[in-house]
Amino acid sequence: MKLERPALVRQAAYEKLKQLIVSGNLQPGERLSEPALAEALGVSRTPVREALQRLAQEGLVEMRPGRGAWVRVLKPREVAEVYEVRALIEGEAARRAAERSNEADLARLEVALDELEQADPADYAAQIAADARFHALLVAASGNRVLEQVFHDLDAALALTRQFSRDFNQTPQTRQQHRAITAAIARGDAEAARAAAVLHVLAFKETVMQRIKEGRWS
Repeated sequence: MKLERPALVRQAAYEKLKQLIVSGNLQPGERLSEPALAEALGVSRTPVREALQRLAQEGLVEMRPGRGAWVRVLKPREVAEVYEVRALIEGEAARRAAERSNEADLARLEVALDELEQADPADYAAQIAADARFHALLVAASGNRVLEQVFHDLDAALALTRQFSRDFNQTPQTRQQHRAITAAIARGDAEAARAAAVLHVLAFKETVMQRIKEGRWS
């Protein structure tokens, strides 16, 4: 886990800590100890402190004055709102992707789904990364850069909500939903693509909200 290339230590510390949060290795509600993180990364506390401050600005970390830093925990209402906005964005993206019917974009989506379905069932980090790549490619396939930017602006919140459903990315239901989206795009059925994307996002919302209610992450 030691970081190399000292000249890039600040950026490397930031990227590593962000990756640990996004992958679920550091989970919502977990305290982030500067000394422990510095030792684990093989750096001084200064770049770790700067990384935590940067992540706090992005909404991934919560800084508590005089008490330290924690991985941020989203309130149930915030989680619901994130998924509702995501459903709107991805539904519109899928609709536009189907209207454009771009074979290159479709091929990239298929590759991303293959990677997700072939990922090690025990490797949640790989599953999360592959799932995130599929959804990012779906929005990019819309050809609308503003829509894509809005989607990426949700990245911090999406990263935190993924921890509630990290074991849900390879279920038969999820696979069927993903394939339904790509199939609709492939045949140019804009409304079906929109509906499939909305259905998929809202299905994840229901899973996440139920797990919040039960007080469990996965």
